[in-house]
Amino acid sequence: MQYLAELQISKAAFGLGGNSSVRLLARNTGENIWQPITNEQVLPIQDAAQAKEFKDGQMVIAEITGSNQVQSIQDASKKIVNILQAFSRSQEKNKSAEEEVEQWKQSLNFQSQELHRREQELEQKELELEHLDARKQEIEELESKFGKERGEIEQLRKNIELERGQFEAKAAALTVDQAEHIKTLIGQLSTSFTNPDSLRTRIHSAIDLLNQRQEILTGFWQNLDRLKNEAEKQKGSLSKSTEDLNVRKTQWQHTQVALADAQAELKAQRGILKLQENNMAMSRVQLDDQIDLYQQTFNAIEEFGGPGSMDVLSPEEESRLQSMSIEELESTIKALQADFDRLANYVSAQEDELAGLEGEIADLQSQVETADQFDRIELESNKDFAEEQYKVLEDSVMGSRGAMQQRLSILNKQKAILDRRKGLAVDSNPVQSLLPLLSQIESQKNRQEQELRKMESQIEAVRNYTQQQQDVLAKQTQEHQQQEQSIRAAEAQQQDQIRVVAELLGQISAQEQLLRPVQDIVDTLRPQLEAAVQDLGVMSNGNSSSKILTDLQSVIQSLVSS
Repeated sequence: MQYLAELQISKAAFGLGGNSSVRLLARNTGENIWQPITNEQVLPIQDAAQAKEFKDGQMVIAEITGSNQVQSIQDASKKIVNILQAFSRSQEKNKSAEEEVEQWKQSLNFQSQELHRREQELEQKELELEHLDARKQEIEELESKFGKERGEIEQLRKNIELERGQFEAKAAALTVDQAEHIKTLIGQLSTSFTNPDSLRTRIHSAIDLLNQRQEILTGFWQNLDRLKNEAEKQKGSLSKSTEDLNVRKTQWQHTQVALADAQAELKAQRGILKLQENNMAMSRVQLDDQIDLYQQTFNAIEEFGGPGSMDVLSPEEESRLQSMSIEELESTIKALQADFDRLANYVSAQEDELAGLEGEIADLQSQVETADQFDRIELESNKDFAEEQYKVLEDSVMGSRGAMQQRLSILNKQKAILDRRKGLAVDSNPVQSLLPLLSQIESQKNRQEQELRKMESQIEAVRNYTQQQQDVLAKQTQEHQQQEQSIRAAEAQQQDQIRVVAELLGQISAQEQLLRPVQDIVDTLRPQLEAAVQDLGVMSNGNSSSKILTDLQSVIQSLVSS
């Protein structure tokens, strides 16, 4: 099974040997699904070769067998980046889904409001339609009555023409009674005709009413055209803003991926820095051991007269000491011992001060690593000043140590001369056998000091680079957040535009659905009423039938009179 773990590498002194283990952090239970390990569990790596290409503290993917044996390990950086990218994409999908749901909610709310408004408008339009329907029914009744009477008039005209011919043929044979009967019939016929003037008046009244309704409808149509133009303008603006917003979102997503990569790189750089600091700490421990060994060897040599005890006195000086009286030689040795003790106390005080500066530098370095950008500048300046003081004091201590060593060698040599003159046995000086060992230890110590200084320089460069990367990443992250806020504001503005466009389209649709049936009724009634008016004009204002009847009565009267 796969585990996300932290690699732990411990090395033995002087870089020999060492153990490797993994601290389990999470267990892989599915694709991009990791379950945290609640209780800390550390498993050793049996095959040390598996960890030789990795660093201490590095995040790895470990394959663990059922018996808790580490089967293999591999770098987890790419895996972690992939998980973060998958998580980011999942968040974006959830966010898009939430935005879409919110848009649907707003759309449904607006549609509900628009439906309620349209219901009210429909109720008002239904009242107007009922009025128009009543007028339409009245006009249709008038048209039907007019058509029926026009047909009766046409049929009557035909009958009159037919009877007129027959009447002219039989007129000479008419009797007075027959003529009176015909006159009576003609009188009854004249009273049965309807005067079309009243019908024409009512039709003109209906046409005037239609014209008034058409003026109202024209105003509504003009307002509808204005709404359509405004809707097209808003749709164009919405399309452009949507395109710009999509471009900004794409750029923001690319920046987010780049920031994730930069964060992963910064984390890896910090891991390298931590490893280098651990190596430097181990090197310091080794150097301290080497210094202790050197100091112990040096102290042993000093006990036997110091490294210069073999040739510290010239033959003339040694001859002069041999010629002195024992009391004078003892006085000289006593004065030299007192001078050496004062110098030793001075050197000890300098070494204590040097140790204090070293602690102060370490404390300042710790503060620099945790301080913010502004405090770090002052702390680094204080640290540089303390390091300069440390270097000057260290050079002074080294010189004082050399002088003290020289005086100790002279003191030991004079003591050896005094002991021989007193007849005391003087052991052979083992300094000669210890000097090569001291030289070898000092060479190793110097080499380790050079390596440590080189390592410190490298770590300082890596630390500065890491800090620069962190500052750049912080600035980019802040700009990225500002871009996100700007996009959120643009999205809110876009939602307002969508709502405005939806309201306009809803108004346009509702008004068209209300206006179109009314306009169709008006367009249908107008030509019918105008045709009816033309038909009435053909009848010569409705007086030709009455004139025909009057002429017929005159003819009958003349026939009867003759």
